[in-house]
Amino acid sequence: MKSYLLILGLFLSFNIFSQQRCSTDEHVNIIKEKYPQYKELRKNTNIETAKWLKKYYNKNQKTIITIPVVVHVVWNTSQENISDQQIFSQIDVLNADFRRTNIDAIMTPSVWTNVAADTEIEFCLATVDPNGAFTSGITRTQTSQTSFSIQTDNMKSSTNGGINPWDQDDYLNIWVCDLSGGILGYATPPSSFNNPEDGVVIGYKYFGTQGTVQSPYNKGRTATHEVGHWLNLDHIWGNGGNCGNDNINDTPTQEEENYSCPAFPHNANSCGTSNSAGDMFMNYMDYTNDGCMNLFTLGQKARMTAAINQYRSNLLNHNLCSNTPPIPSWNCINGNCVDPLNGNGNYSDLNTCQVSCFCASGTPPLVENFQSGLPNWTIINNDGNDTWELTNSAGYNSNSSIYINNAEYSANGEYDDLVLPTLDLTSFSSIYLTFDHAYSLWTNPSSNQSWSDTLQIYISEDCGNSWQIIWEKAGLNLVTTSPSYNGFSWTPNNNNDWDSNTLDLSNFTNQDDFAIKFRNINQYENNLFLDNINLSENNTSVLDNQIINKKIVKVIDVLGRTHSNLTYGIYLYIYDDNTTEKKIIFK
Repeated sequence: MKSYLLILGLFLSFNIFSQQRCSTDEHVNIIKEKYPQYKELRKNTNIETAKWLKKYYNKNQKTIITIPVVVHVVWNTSQENISDQQIFSQIDVLNADFRRTNIDAIMTPSVWTNVAADTEIEFCLATVDPNGAFTSGITRTQTSQTSFSIQTDNMKSSTNGGINPWDQDDYLNIWVCDLSGGILGYATPPSSFNNPEDGVVIGYKYFGTQGTVQSPYNKGRTATHEVGHWLNLDHIWGNGGNCGNDNINDTPTQEEENYSCPAFPHNANSCGTSNSAGDMFMNYMDYTNDGCMNLFTLGQKARMTAAINQYRSNLLNHNLCSNTPPIPSWNCINGNCVDPLNGNGNYSDLNTCQVSCFCASGTPPLVENFQSGLPNWTIINNDGNDTWELTNSAGYNSNSSIYINNAEYSANGEYDDLVLPTLDLTSFSSIYLTFDHAYSLWTNPSSNQSWSDTLQIYISEDCGNSWQIIWEKAGLNLVTTSPSYNGFSWTPNNNNDWDSNTLDLSNFTNQDDFAIKFRNINQYENNLFLDNINLSENNTSVLDNQIINKKIVKVIDVLGRTHSNLTYGIYLYIYDDNTTEKKIIFK
């Protein structure tokens, strides 16, 4: 029995210490080797910080600093693709810990309550992205990488299975992923060097307070600790070995890091001082369990404030966390008034835009088979990455169509819109939208991971000012292939890989400024193709268009008799270039 307990104790001890609470020091050494300039400039930060504090810092000044955050979720399994709610819980923890509104602040020993600080630093998920468009402040990138290492830092690179940072002068970039080596997280302390790897990395099991988090690191304090490093805080025991200097006057000298949850007081006089209170193990910059951490000090507040003003001053110059979208504005694009979602459109008034834009400048029919190239339609590509483009590799009854490269487009959740010209429908009693599409999943839909890109269709009755969705397909409903998934960047092989669609839009024939847009919502699955997009007063325009320049193999009537004309009701059989039979019923 004793042997069993000894083995169990050793196992528990190994399990606790096999997890590395923080690897910031290791990461700093890696980037110093990689960027010698960072190494040199990092040496100066303590001197520069001391000078700034002496010259500029006013501890009595009350100024709230708000830091915009973008959380990059880089995931391989569905468990790693943490929920929005888990992300929100982490932002709540950061705000509570840095503003000292955390519920466990009452656990701070009385000897240190006079130095426990409201740092007056707050955090918010950005609502404006680097292009000026409205954003949730969350990106999601599916990756083939099963985990990421601190040595490569690949979660920060789109070409290496991760995602590139947003402008690091304007945002705190936090990557959440599966970290190898038992690491909970790491960060990049600041300097005058423009570090291309700047930001914070947290393991998905240690981010926030719900979802995938695992005890004893389930209260969001890993991110609090690493953001402290990002704002130039050292570990509380210093970086120069035992009883080192953390460059903070009001934290007691401490021999080494603490784990688990010590009893207070702990290690009194361990560094030869007269400090009877011992270690400040409940400081966020120690290594104790999340449930034992509860304070920053006034000295740490001052050092973080200096870091923002000296090395991250651009954070003070923007309002990237407004809770409302940018003020509407419009650009005139191909007869449509389009809001660029960044407040920088050429027209602040919709009516003025519509008058200048000559909305409803055309009438049906609108026929497009992409044989003459990409039409002059509006493409809205807010993130500047992959979007709708012409391909000469596939088409329905042709070799050309329009497609979006979802197979290589890793910016999950991004919208890419294809907007048709505005039309006047007032002289029509009926109107139909017909189009062909082709799509295959990459992932087996019966597996634990079930992913799909999405195709939506919207209509506008006011020249693009407002939109309403009328059609949506995703998953198996969007798939046109058999089998339903192909684990490679897919292109249609023949007409059997396509589906034809007809939408009756006759309810909108009273509109004189009618517009349609197709929207792809990316989930990094597979390529989506569109062809033969037509708008006309009957629902056979796509099929009529396909008959042109096609060889009629046989024409028979309902009695099976062969005919040489199409003057009355018949069944028409045609064959495309791949000898696929297509039966069309004319009424």
